[in-house]
Parts: sequence; C-alpha cells; structure tokens
Amino acid sequence: MTQQIAPQNTQEVLDLCSGIGGFTLGHMISGGFKTVAFCEINEYCQQVLSLRFPHIPIIPDIHDITTESLYRVGVGEVDGIIAGLPCPPFSLAGKRLAFQDERNLFGEFKRILCEIRPKWAIVENVPGLLVAESGQFLRTVLWQFASLGFDVEWGVLSANHVGAIHKRERVWIIAYSQSPRRHTSWSQYTQERTNPASVGSANAGNSQKHRLTNSVEYGAFSQPASSRGDDGLSTRLDGCLLTHTELTPWLCAATVPSFSRLSRREIAALTQQELAEYHQLYTQYLALRRQHKQQLIALGNAIVPQCAALIFERLKRIFKQQQKNS
Repeated sequence: MTQQIAPQNTQEVLDLCSGIGGFTLGHMISGGFKTVAFCEINEYCQQVLSLRFPHIPIIPDIHDITTESLYRVGVGEVDGIIAGLPCPPFSLAGKRLAFQDERNLFGEFKRILCEIRPKWAIVENVPGLLVAESGQFLRTVLWQFASLGFDVEWGVLSANHVGAIHKRERVWIIAYSQSPRRHTSWSQYTQERTNPASVGSANAGNSQKHRLTNSVEYGAFSQPASSRGDDGLSTRLDGCLLTHTELTPWLCAATVPSFSRLSRREIAALTQQELAEYHQLYTQYLALRRQHKQQLIALGNAIVPQCAALIFERLKRIFKQQQKNS
C-alpha cells in the first residue's frame, strides 16, 4: 500500500517567496495547515511577516533554503511547499524571457523539492506562465514535477471568483504524490461558484472571515506623531507633517501623509533648533512616502488569501480521495 496523506493531521508548510503572507493567510482560512518557515528577501515584506507571524522564522534568500538551514531555525520534516514565485519572467507586461530571465526561480524551486522531498506543493504565478516560450516552459515544469513522482493539476483562478471587483487572474499548480490521476486540468472546478465567506463549509463563513480579518494587522507599523498638539516641537511647526492620527489604524496604513512646507520667510524666522526639527519632520515624511510605495508594491504582488483558500480546499479534497483509494 502506498503512503497516503492524512487530511485530519495538520500539514507543516514551507512558504517560499512569501511576500506579505497571502498564501499562509489562505490556508489559515481553510484550516489543517501550519506554516513553519517563511522565505522572503524583501525587507519591507519581512517586517510585515514578522508583525503578523512573530513566531515563524524567516530565511531571506531562497538560495539558502536547505534541510540544514531549516533545521537551524527549528524546522524538521516539511509536508508541503507553497510558493508565489516571481512573475516578471512571465508577465505579459514584461519581456517574457522565461528561461533566460535571471529572476526565474523555478529551477531553484525544483532544487528545493529534490532536497526536501515534500508530499505536495502549490505554485502560484501570472497567466503569462501558460504561454511562456510558446507553452514550452509550462510543459517543462509539468514534466519536472512528473519526474519527481508528482501528479499535477493546474488552472486559472480569478479574484472575482471570491467576490473581488477586479480580475487578478492567477495560474495555480497543485502537485501531489500517490494520486490515481496525472496532469489533469481543473478548469471545471475553478468555474464552480463559491461563496467567498463560506470556504470550506456552509456554516463556517463568519468565523473564517473573522479569523482572516484578525490576522491582517494593517495598522501595525508605528507612525511618527503628527506635528501638532503636544508633540514636543515648536508650535510654529504645528501642521507641517500630518500623518492622519485622527483616522483608524487601518486607514492610516493606507493613507499617504502630507507635508506642508513653510515659506522662505517662515523658514528664515526659525531658530536653529526649530530649523533642525523642520528638517527632521521632512525626513520622516520622505521615509513614510517610501514606506507607502513599498506597501503598494507589496499589495500589488500579494496573493489573494481567499483564492489561496480555495486551492487548499481543493488539496484537501485530493487528500480525501487518496484515503478512499487506499
């Protein structure tokens, strides 16, 4: 009898190219999975992951992922690997160099699969992956999965399937061992109308939605006090840097601060200490602008958690079918 994956057991997951954690938030909605380590090179995203998941270790560089490096951060056996691999090599908005693009990490992903030997893996990318190298790239990826003993399902899932007002189509590849089927398209599954608030069961929607909301700490980053009121600065500098402290933390994190420059006459009237404070406020403003830009980039690259939840639900259905066939 072949070894099967028990669906009732919590699956330990390695999250590669984690971004701000959308993939992991997806399996938190679905349930039955536990991320044991992240891999993310972007420093801003690392901060978000550290704030959302303070007890999960982060290995910055995917090239450093080995059984030894995982062991050093307390990770032993890994059941599955999830990866939102970089999309620029395949994006229709780019040059679509695929194999020739140094940002293509599918080769590194294969190396990790060979070394860690997980029971399953899920990969997410842009639809351009399907047509890269006239379809040869996808065929190569599927062949590599098959050569490692995996069966594969793939398909395109859009964010509007889970109630979003935008498409945000993404390709999802599910690779799993010991399955009676091989290389099956699950387009029919992705076309099923699923209530985004009830992923997993008809009665679990509210609690799952609540769990997701509590997991996202949008207002976690500390913001400098606005230059008004009792902030220790000169009253002549009140109103220079406004960080919208009267708004909720959720809105603060998504709102660009404003800086009201003083006129030349007003600057000339400042004391040396006030002038230094004015320059300090402007430096803080520029730092907040940079953080906002990083946030927009991170959100733009993020995986929609509700879409990921559907993929994990599909994976659990595969587990259940494996049990029936054992």
